[in-house]
Order: sequence, then structure tokens, then C-alpha cells
Amino acid sequence: MANLPATVHTLLHALATPLTVLMSAGDILHSRTPDSIKQPVQRMHDLSHQFGREVVELRARLGERIDLQSSVKAAVQIRQLAMEWRRYETQMSGLVEAIEQAGVQMPEPLLDKILHQNLPNGLSELQQVLSQLEVIQPEDLALSPNPSSANG
Repeated sequence: MANLPATVHTLLHALATPLTVLMSAGDILHSRTPDSIKQPVQRMHDLSHQFGREVVELRARLGERIDLQSSVKAAVQIRQLAMEWRRYETQMSGLVEAIEQAGVQMPEPLLDKILHQNLPNGLSELQQVLSQLEVIQPEDLALSPNPSSANG
């Protein structure tokens, strides 16, 4: 039988990779972008860091926000959080689209790759993780409904 708190931590940790990509890209591009995309890059930076802080705070106070005694309640709470987090994803999608539509080519190949590959790929991965969290079910939390576990 899996440990519900550990399973929930693992699920939330899945957000770390795309958020790290988005935050790092924003950090690197922050002061190196042309004026035509400076505002969306700055907004991406701010949103990704805000989202990252929210996830870190949740993980630090997990038991206060998610019922770790009930896989049914935990699944409902995780789905609700994922739906709330869509606001970040929606805003960041618009920003990545605006950046892409600007057609800016960065003079340094690494910066160009960060702008045109890392940002869209990080966003895509974030969308996938949120999609998985939005449909999570109690059985996905890997708890077996074993009545004898309450006695041991």
C-alpha cells in the first residue's frame, strides 16, 4: 500500500520540472530580450515565479490544504487546485503565443533556443501535468481500500 502523503508530494513534484524550465527561461531572458517582447517575457517571468511560490507553499503546508487521510478527499482537492492553477497556464499560453508571433530571433543561439524551444516545451509539459491532476481519481493515489490498515 502506498503512502498517501508521499504520493501527493510526488504528484506535486511533477509540477517542478515545467515550472523550473519556465522560471529559468524567464530569468535568463529577463534582461536580454528586445523591447518588442520585453513585456510578455517579464510577465512570463513573474507568473512562473508566482506559480512556483504557490506550489512550494502548498508542499510546505500540504496537510493543511489536502486531506492526507482520505484518498477520495485528496483527489477532489487536487483536482480543484489543478483547475485553479489553469489561470496561470492560460495566461502563460497567451504570453508564449505573443512571443512566438513577434517572430524575434535572438542573436545568441542559446537565447534563441530558450525563447523558441524551452518556453513552449515547458508550457506544454505544464499543460500535461495539469491535465493529469485535473482528472486524478482516488485510485490514482495508489491507496488500496484495506480496512485492516486502520488496525495496524
